[in-house]
Amino acid sequence: MNYMDYLRVSKIEIFKILYKNDLPKILTAIVSEGMLSVSNFAIGILMAKYAAKTEYAMYVIMFSIIGFFGAYQNAIINGPLMVLINHKNEKEKKRYISSLAVGKNYIFIPSLFLLATTGVLYSAITNSRFYIMEILILIIVVMIYLSKEFIRTLNFVIMDTYAILKMDLFNVIIVLIGMSLLVYCDIVSNLTAIVVLGAGYLAAYFFAKRKSPYPSSQNNKSIKESLKENWNYGKWALLGTTCSLAQDRGYIYIVSILLGLATLADISAARLFLMPIGLLNLSCAKIVISKGSKNLSLNKNNEFRKFVFYFISILLIIWLFYFLFIVLTSNLIIGFLGEKYINTKDLILLWGVFFFVYTIRFQLCTALAVYKQFKELAKIDILVSTLTITSCFLLAFTIGRSGALLALILGEFVAMILYLKLYFRSLLSQR
Repeated sequence: MNYMDYLRVSKIEIFKILYKNDLPKILTAIVSEGMLSVSNFAIGILMAKYAAKTEYAMYVIMFSIIGFFGAYQNAIINGPLMVLINHKNEKEKKRYISSLAVGKNYIFIPSLFLLATTGVLYSAITNSRFYIMEILILIIVVMIYLSKEFIRTLNFVIMDTYAILKMDLFNVIIVLIGMSLLVYCDIVSNLTAIVVLGAGYLAAYFFAKRKSPYPSSQNNKSIKESLKENWNYGKWALLGTTCSLAQDRGYIYIVSILLGLATLADISAARLFLMPIGLLNLSCAKIVISKGSKNLSLNKNNEFRKFVFYFISILLIIWLFYFLFIVLTSNLIIGFLGEKYINTKDLILLWGVFFFVYTIRFQLCTALAVYKQFKELAKIDILVSTLTITSCFLLAFTIGRSGALLALILGEFVAMILYLKLYFRSLLSQR
């Protein structure tokens, strides 16, 4: 068999693997995530263009806080749910899901109350009512986001990607209309953008809640049992998430302190162009977990292994074409943002390299979660986050803004190598 014949066979096998794993639903999920990418991209672009650099930087920080709570819910609630759900019968599934729907509020409402109290005390000490309003609105938006993401996860569990598409469509329409009104009325700011974002989350939540097949109430005993079951894996995912957040958010605070909010705005504006790749990975992760959990429950480890390989390959192809498009059109896009972001081409290239490594690392991490390797992942995350934060501080201090991104790339690369080693070990253990 020559090379062209082998390539032809490989292509056929790729489509067979993907078709067996619900290709139409996968494509629907990718389209849905693409819409969310457009929505977040639009907010970021409009904030960068029409808001002051400090306002845009504050929006980046507030948006990161929403992601912060979302990441913890994924670690404690959503992630273990997707891994464990396919090992239960239908009656157990309903009790488990409805218990977590209530139980998550027991965890996050006190946490948000603590955040609000801290914010109010800080505002009282600094005599600033502005921060009180921002914090209160942010807390409301976070709660809406967490509820929306929980229901969205349930739709991924049952692979109802068409419902996901519809709820995301509601989200995007509201956000785009809202941001258009802010621009038209010339009231684009950190606070108004967060309000618009919350309105989009709320629209998606109400649509999904109305269509949800699961009850939202359960007795305290079931709630405690479900949370306890999740905690067996969630405690390690929580540790890993904390390390990852320290890594991902740490550079924001390091850059803000060492280089200033204006530099943070430059780095964040450059990241906007590659953000759709990051969001695409997040959506695909839910697909990988859902399909992987089901495959392993049916002892189809080899099928899952092939699926992961081809899935990562396709994501890298998408990254390549998208990155080339961004590089070729960078002058036009940067020109739209205005002269204040004219010197960001080098940052766009660095973010491109980052998201290449990130795509491989993130999908390997997702596959390892399917194999319930939460403890081993946490150990790696501790090492990598320490390395990334330390190198970010040193490189940002010595090189400047490029150094901060080089530190992130270094961290992702080291994590990718360690995840790859753990992944192959997990495959061998399943044989």
